[in-house]
Amino acid sequence: MDALEYFFGTGDGATSTWHSPADLDLNGDGVLDAVALDFDGDGRIDDAMWDSDGDGVADRAVLDLDDDGVPERFFRDSGLGLWEQSVPGAPAGHQSTPPSPGRLEIDADGDGRPEAILEDTDGDGYADRVVEPD
Repeated sequence: MDALEYFFGTGDGATSTWHSPADLDLNGDGVLDAVALDFDGDGRIDDAMWDSDGDGVADRAVLDLDDDGVPERFFRDSGLGLWEQSVPGAPAGHQSTPPSPGRLEIDADGDGRPEAILEDTDGDGYADRVVEPD
Protein backbone atom coordinates (compact mmCIF):
# COMPACT_ATOMS: atom_id res chain seq x y z
CA MET A 1 0.00 0.00 0.00
CA ASP A 2 1.50 3.31 -1.06
CA ALA A 3 -0.55 5.81 0.94
CA LEU A 4 -3.36 5.54 3.42
CA GLU A 5 -6.25 7.99 3.44
CA TYR A 6 -7.88 9.02 6.72
CA PHE A 7 -10.20 11.73 7.96
CA PHE A 8 -10.50 13.92 11.03
CA GLY A 9 -13.30 16.31 11.91
CA THR A 10 -14.76 18.41 14.70
CA GLY A 11 -18.24 16.88 14.53
CA ASP A 12 -19.86 19.69 12.54
CA GLY A 13 -19.89 17.65 9.31
CA ALA A 14 -16.69 19.07 7.78
CA THR A 15 -13.68 16.74 7.74
CA SER A 16 -10.06 17.14 6.76
CA THR A 17 -8.60 14.42 4.56
CA TRP A 18 -5.06 13.22 5.13
CA HIS A 19 -2.82 10.97 3.04
CA SER A 20 0.26 9.39 4.57
CA PRO A 21 2.53 6.54 3.59
CA ALA A 22 1.66 3.38 5.48
CA ASP A 23 4.46 2.61 7.96
CA LEU A 24 3.07 -0.18 10.20
CA ASP A 25 1.92 -3.76 9.64
CA LEU A 26 -0.79 -4.31 12.27
CA ASN A 27 -2.28 -7.55 11.02
CA GLY A 28 1.07 -9.33 10.63
CA ASP A 29 0.76 -10.28 6.96
CA GLY A 30 3.93 -8.46 5.88
CA VAL A 31 2.05 -5.61 4.15
CA LEU A 32 2.15 -2.10 5.61
CA ASP A 33 -1.49 -1.33 6.47
CA ALA A 34 -1.45 1.50 9.04
CA VAL A 35 -0.05 4.95 9.77
CA ALA A 36 1.67 5.55 13.12
CA LEU A 37 0.47 8.65 15.00
CA ASP A 38 0.79 10.37 18.38
CA PHE A 39 -2.85 11.10 19.35
CA ASP A 40 -2.11 11.94 22.99
CA GLY A 41 0.63 14.47 22.21
CA ASP A 42 3.29 12.92 24.45
CA GLY A 43 5.89 12.89 21.67
CA ARG A 44 5.79 9.10 21.30
CA ILE A 45 4.26 7.15 18.44
CA ASP A 46 1.70 5.01 20.25
CA ASP A 47 -1.43 5.05 18.11
CA ALA A 48 -2.35 4.30 14.51
CA MET A 49 -4.90 4.74 11.76
CA TRP A 50 -5.47 1.22 10.40
CA ASP A 51 -6.84 0.09 7.04
CA SER A 52 -8.00 -3.34 8.24
CA ASP A 53 -9.78 -4.23 4.99
CA GLY A 54 -7.02 -3.17 2.57
CA ASP A 55 -9.03 -0.65 0.53
CA GLY A 56 -6.60 2.26 1.09
CA VAL A 57 -8.85 4.10 3.58
CA ALA A 58 -8.40 3.87 7.37
CA ASP A 59 -11.35 2.18 9.05
CA ARG A 60 -9.94 1.85 12.58
CA ALA A 61 -8.23 4.20 15.02
CA VAL A 62 -6.00 2.02 17.19
CA LEU A 63 -4.91 3.35 20.58
CA ASP A 64 -2.17 2.17 22.92
CA LEU A 65 -3.48 3.82 26.08
CA ASP A 66 -0.65 2.88 28.44
CA ASP A 67 2.35 3.25 26.06
CA ASP A 68 3.35 -0.43 26.35
CA GLY A 69 3.40 -1.12 22.59
CA VAL A 70 0.15 -3.12 22.71
CA PRO A 71 -3.07 -1.63 21.28
CA GLU A 72 -5.88 -1.68 23.86
CA ARG A 73 -8.73 0.18 22.13
CA PHE A 74 -10.12 0.20 18.60
CA PHE A 75 -12.55 2.82 17.26
CA ARG A 76 -14.41 3.43 14.02
CA ASP A 77 -15.66 6.68 12.55
CA SER A 78 -19.36 7.51 12.38
CA GLY A 79 -18.71 9.61 9.27
CA LEU A 80 -17.92 12.85 11.11
CA GLY A 81 -14.18 12.19 11.44
CA LEU A 82 -14.39 11.79 15.23
CA TRP A 83 -13.43 8.09 15.55
CA GLU A 84 -15.75 7.83 18.55
CA GLN A 85 -17.44 4.45 18.08
CA SER A 86 -15.64 1.78 20.10
CA VAL A 87 -15.28 -1.62 18.44
CA PRO A 88 -14.12 -4.81 20.16
CA GLY A 89 -10.53 -5.47 19.11
CA ALA A 90 -9.45 -6.26 15.59
CA PRO A 91 -12.09 -6.86 12.91
CA ALA A 92 -12.99 -10.47 12.10
CA GLY A 93 -10.29 -12.24 10.15
CA HIS A 94 -7.52 -9.95 11.35
CA GLN A 95 -5.15 -10.28 14.25
CA SER A 96 -3.33 -7.28 15.60
CA THR A 97 0.33 -8.09 16.15
CA PRO A 98 1.94 -5.19 17.97
CA PRO A 99 5.69 -4.80 18.19
CA SER A 100 7.53 -6.15 21.19
CA PRO A 101 7.95 -3.55 23.94
CA GLY A 102 11.28 -1.78 23.54
CA ARG A 103 11.76 -2.96 19.96
CA LEU A 104 10.20 -1.84 16.67
CA GLU A 105 10.99 -3.54 13.37
CA ILE A 106 10.74 -1.20 10.37
CA ASP A 107 9.64 -2.86 7.13
CA ALA A 108 9.85 0.16 4.82
CA ASP A 109 9.27 -1.70 1.54
CA GLY A 110 6.53 -4.06 2.78
CA ASP A 111 8.36 -7.26 1.87
CA GLY A 112 7.92 -8.80 5.32
CA ARG A 113 11.60 -8.36 6.30
CA PRO A 114 12.74 -5.43 8.44
CA GLU A 115 15.27 -2.98 6.98
CA ALA A 116 16.04 -1.59 10.45
CA ILE A 117 15.18 -2.26 14.07
CA LEU A 118 14.71 0.53 16.62
CA GLU A 119 15.41 -0.35 20.23
CA ASP A 120 14.50 1.47 23.44
CA THR A 121 17.34 0.25 25.67
CA ASP A 122 16.48 2.36 28.73
CA GLY A 123 12.67 1.96 28.71
CA ASP A 124 11.86 5.67 28.33
CA GLY A 125 9.69 5.16 25.23
CA TYR A 126 12.23 6.65 22.81
CA ALA A 127 14.49 4.74 20.44
CA ASP A 128 18.08 4.79 21.67
CA ARG A 129 19.65 2.52 19.10
CA VAL A 130 19.15 1.47 15.47
CA VAL A 131 20.08 -2.14 14.75
CA GLU A 132 20.58 -3.58 11.28
CA PRO A 133 18.82 -6.94 10.93
CA ASP A 134 20.80 -10.06 10.08
